Amino acid sequence: MRFMKVAGRSDVGKRRNNNEDKFLIDQDLGIFLLADGMGGHNAGEVASDIAVKEAYAFIREHIHDSDQDEAIIRMLEEAMDKAHDAIREKATTDLNLSGMGTTLVELVVSKRKAFICHVGDSRAYLFRDELARLTRDHTVGNYLVERDLMPREAIPLQNWHTLTQAVGTEQYPIPDSKTLELQDGDIFLLCTDGLTDMLEDDEIRQVIQRHKDDTGKASSVLVEDANKKGGRDNITVVLVGYE
Repeated sequence: MRFMKVAGRSDVGKRRNNNEDKFLIDQDLGIFLLADGMGGHNAGEVASDIAVKEAYAFIREHIHDSDQDEAIIRMLEEAMDKAHDAIREKATTDLNLSGMGTTLVELVVSKRKAFICHVGDSRAYLFRDELARLTRDHTVGNYLVERDLMPREAIPLQNWHTLTQAVGTEQYPIPDSKTLELQDGDIFLLCTDGLTDMLEDDEIRQVIQRHKDDTGKASSVLVEDANKKGGRDNITVVLVGYE
């Protein structure tokens, strides 16, 4: 397995004092993780750090256990549960950490396939000439739209930022998962809402299109453009180019 180039970048943005995003790249094993924590008193950065470390440890230990697609997806889902349990356990040690949680996107690239598992509103995209979103946001706003409970234009802005589930909160998460056959030249983007709240999907597509041969440059430009638009949140991107 080879990658053209892999790049990750995280930035605090223009309005936050601390960065609650975390990402992890293991190019050799094809493991890519991204999390956006939430909670007061810097608890968000604790949650995202635990999630990424716990999920990575579990995936790294079990990634070679099976070649079956279903088993790999189950492994990613179980990694979510391990991260959830670890965050819950940590929250019991400090009142300031009570209620903390995090989004989590897991991407494993193996044997010409990509396996994606996610919870929350951090996203995964595939660039293949066009940009396609691979994940759906687990937010109140999206829930209302999916079930035709309220027209999109009537939904309060805050509902688009209120998660219906997260890793480490009271209920076990029920992640969405997806398996894709890879093509040469595919580029995957994992990102937190600090990017997608600032840039439209087509703006993201244009940046990747322009710099598709240099994921490092593309990641830098995406973060810079999000900051130029206001940088209201932490901004984290991971780009994985496959060949």
